Amino acid sequence: MGSRTHLLGIVLVMGLLLATVTACDGFWKTPTPTPTPPADISAEVLAARDAALVFLRQKYPDRAPAAGINWVGQNTTPPATSGVSSYEFTSGNWLMTMWVPMISLKSILYEVALDNQDTGFLWTGKLSESYTVLESNLNVAVEVLVVRELVLAYFRANYAADAPGEDMVWFGERTTPEGSVGHEWCEFIADGWSMVIDYDVARPDQVLYHIELGNSNTGLLWRCQFNAQGEILEIQTLSGT
Repeated sequence: MGSRTHLLGIVLVMGLLLATVTACDGFWKTPTPTPTPPADISAEVLAARDAALVFLRQKYPDRAPAAGINWVGQNTTPPATSGVSSYEFTSGNWLMTMWVPMISLKSILYEVALDNQDTGFLWTGKLSESYTVLESNLNVAVEVLVVRELVLAYFRANYAADAPGEDMVWFGERTTPEGSVGHEWCEFIADGWSMVIDYDVARPDQVLYHIELGNSNTGLLWRCQFNAQGEILEIQTLSGT
């Protein structure tokens, strides 16, 4: 009698367990933890990262990181640094680096670089404090960006009435034809303006950049050369100014 009672108790317990499993879907599944962002990465920095990724998926849907992948982030700001912070986010072969300089107490800028060494994808951009894209460049060397800014500064100083505004959003891209060896082309566009920069691949102290700046609305076409010493050479205005 005692053994039957014991057996009945085991059956009842098993029945209760089975009922619980049936009522609770996935009872035996290990729950997937929700990723917790590192405490030293602010919500604003994460929002800037996500805004940049959304922009990239819209502009380069076949080359940008897929939606839903998991990113691992870390704060890479050097100790005792003030005025600018830096971060890295990785996911598989993707690496995103972000610098956040504080322009003023009310103005923050997000400078972002995203690359994938396996595919050769390299993007750099800037986002405002409201996560609006202010600059976008695909596979453009940093040196070319510096040349563009110096040439624009020269043009504004000498042709202020005809110059592009300083708050324009520029979209740049490496446009070197497939198979070209030893020579590079890049093009930047912004609100009717275009700038084409081409140069021979040479030692940094010997590179000579050829620049053509144009405005499709006014018909302006302006050309110059820019050497490695930062000098503007052979200025030529074909129309406009």
